[in-house]
Amino acid sequence: MDIAVRTLTDPAEWARIPQLEQAIWGNGDPVPASCIRVMVSLGGQVAVAFDRREPDCWLGFTMSIGGSDAEGPFLYSHQAGVVPARQGQGIGRLLKYHQNAWADQAGYKRIRWTFDPLRAGNAYFNVGVLGARINAYYPNYYGTMTSQLNRGLPSDRVLCEWAVPGPARRPASAVEPALAIRIPPDIGALKVRDPERALYWRETVKRAFEEAFHAGYQVVGFRKDPAPVYLLAAPQG
Repeated sequence: MDIAVRTLTDPAEWARIPQLEQAIWGNGDPVPASCIRVMVSLGGQVAVAFDRREPDCWLGFTMSIGGSDAEGPFLYSHQAGVVPARQGQGIGRLLKYHQNAWADQAGYKRIRWTFDPLRAGNAYFNVGVLGARINAYYPNYYGTMTSQLNRGLPSDRVLCEWAVPGPARRPASAVEPALAIRIPPDIGALKVRDPERALYWRETVKRAFEEAFHAGYQVVGFRKDPAPVYLLAAPQG
C-alpha cells in the first residue's frame, strides 16, 4: 500500500469534500465548500489521503477548525473518515497523524473531537490506538441525524482530547482499571436487527458514563476482546 496524505489549500479541491462525505457516511447534508473556507480561515485544516498511483482518487479526509477555551487554543477535528472499501487498512491512522503533525507546526498543543461511544471500532482506534482521553459525555449532541450511519438513535457523543505531538501508540496505563463499561460489538447491525435493543444500549451506556464521570472515574483504555469495553480508573484519593 503506497498511501500519501496532503493538506488541501485550493478552494476548487475543498469543493470536492462534500462528495467524499457522502461516499463515506451517506449523509444528505455535507459541509458546504463555503463553510470549509471559513473553517480553514479560522485556523483549521483539510487533508486527504490517496494512493500515489491514483492521486485524484481520494480515499479519506480530515476536516478541522480552530477553537479556544480556558486552557488555550486547540484544533477541533470536525470530521475524519475513510471510504468503506478502504477501511481497516491503516489509512485513518495516517490521516490522524498527518493532522497531529500539522497541528504541531501550527502551534496547537491538543486536538479535540467527538465520536459515538457505541461504535467499538471508533472507540478502539481513538482510545486504544491514538491514546485520546475522553473528557465528557454529550447526550443527543447533534440532535436528529439523517445519514445512513447515524439515523435511528439519539446522537450521543463523547468528547475526546489528543495530545500534540501525539505518541506513536497509546502507552500502557499504569493505573489499574476499576470499572468497565461494556458496549455492543456492532451497533450498526444491532440497529437493523433489533432497534429497541439498540436504544436500550444507548440509554444504558449513557447512564454508565454519566454516573462514572460524576463519581470521578477516568477512561484509561479500551479492550476489544472478548467483549468491547471501556476501562476506567477509580478517582485518585
